[in-house]
Amino acid sequence: MKVVILSDLHAGDAFGLANPANVPEIKAGHEFAKILFDWYLAKVQEIGAVDLILCPGELIEGPGSKDTIELWTTDLEEQADTCADLLTMWKCDTYKTCYASLYHSGKDHNSEHLVVKELRARGRDADIKTTQRLDLNGLLVNMFHKVGGSATAYGFASQLAKTAATDVVRGAYRGYAPAELYIRGHTHNFGHAGNDLFTVINAPALKWPLGRYGRQIDRPYYTMGIIEMEINGPTDWTWQPHILRHALPEESYDKIA
Repeated sequence: MKVVILSDLHAGDAFGLANPANVPEIKAGHEFAKILFDWYLAKVQEIGAVDLILCPGELIEGPGSKDTIELWTTDLEEQADTCADLLTMWKCDTYKTCYASLYHSGKDHNSEHLVVKELRARGRDADIKTTQRLDLNGLLVNMFHKVGGSATAYGFASQLAKTAATDVVRGAYRGYAPAELYIRGHTHNFGHAGNDLFTVINAPALKWPLGRYGRQIDRPYYTMGIIEMEINGPTDWTWQPHILRHALPEESYDKIA
């Protein structure tokens, strides 16, 4: 079973994953939209057909109720349509998604439903849940959007391990089997932690740390990319991160003599 994890696309944001044809050239994100889109399209072609796509949340930017200046569209249906365009570039029939934070999904509606509805209209098997619990070739997987972040260079591993340990205890309390693999998003950072009981993978994002959003970020890690997995059985599975590294504005020094 070949699986691809796509997290935090933020469709509708000029710095999220977008076809550059949709982002006006006057928008600050136009140049970077092309870089990310070209990289994404190359990965679609490189990896080829997949059996399952997992999306742990934040498929679209949402209404941008606090800040709309960098959205190339505030129309949620348009965001959902373009997100479906991006997702269906993959040769894949099945999509499992999770609800995002309320800021992106909307406090008075579930805007991600528009994406799922559009995927289904295009003949895909798609659904959305708060927590996706999946048995993939015998590997028990738990996928949920949010996980704690840390500005400490080594703190992210503790946050990941905590989310799994919490579910192990909760499973014992409620009487369900805990997962062997936990997938999270939200923090726009690739990382992993675990032991012989569980593994936790934090998926990278598909949004640039730039613009007004980027001004709020002051932490050592920010990762853009996707994750490719092969699952042959409960003890026979691997993952490979595909990471986009690119120089960002303001990382070079202006020489003044």
